[in-house]
Amino acid sequence: MALGFVAALIMASAVRACPGVGLITRIWGKPQDVVIMRSEAGAQPAPVVRPRVLEVLCEGDTISVQNGAAVRLSLDGAPPTMVRGASPYHVGSRHGAASLAGNAYANISARLLPDAKRQPWDISVRGPGPALGFALPDLASGHQLLTAGARSLLVRLDGGVGAYEVAIANGSGAVLARAVGTAADVIVPRLNLTPGVYEIEATDSSGASVDARFSIVTEPPPLPSGYAGLDDVEVRAAATAAALARDRPATWSLEAEQMLATAPTNGLDRESIFELIESYGSK
Repeated sequence: MALGFVAALIMASAVRACPGVGLITRIWGKPQDVVIMRSEAGAQPAPVVRPRVLEVLCEGDTISVQNGAAVRLSLDGAPPTMVRGASPYHVGSRHGAASLAGNAYANISARLLPDAKRQPWDISVRGPGPALGFALPDLASGHQLLTAGARSLLVRLDGGVGAYEVAIANGSGAVLARAVGTAADVIVPRLNLTPGVYEIEATDSSGASVDARFSIVTEPPPLPSGYAGLDDVEVRAAATAAALARDRPATWSLEAEQMLATAPTNGLDRESIFELIESYGSK
């Protein structure tokens, strides 16, 4: 993508920033079939450029869909809202008193949304591909950190041929747990991770394998502030995880993916957020 076009997208997003009253959490169909019309300072309504998951919504926005698309909204202080069919949806004012969500929406608009808009229009289909690899590019560096404790571990793979097997071993090479998945997201359950170095080995059905090391530490990740005001627990976890990966991709992206994986499910398009996390770092 040309740098000028990227800059134009970022500028368009910045120009149309507002005290947010909600955001998009899921799009069914093609994102270009979601049309958000926004008016600024009494001007004629204009379309929001490339609406995406995590797109912050403003009071007075009009949202419509076409070609069978549908969109799910998370609005401050209100239940999740679906927009589908021929009738447009008009975004009203924030429900209830002003909350900390306004600052959270501003942070998403300024920090995460420009990066989300650099992602392709449509989510790429993972596997099979030319070679098996880890979806998180910095995992192979061996510098990723996780906080100690009893936990399950999500390992996201890319390429290869399913099914997939993932094994976790300690620093002595002893295998602690294995898990098999037909999809490229494999969860290894019931791990008791104490401080030290561990190894992940992933194998696909063709016999190809990849491995990586990570370290377990006692300290928690340095979580970014500014997202505590989001009502939706899943969206709050997604925004915090993406911001953590953006700030420290070389060390805490794996932990960021675990934060999202363990959050309660409430309709968020998680694949888009995982891909945003994975877009940071050495890819």
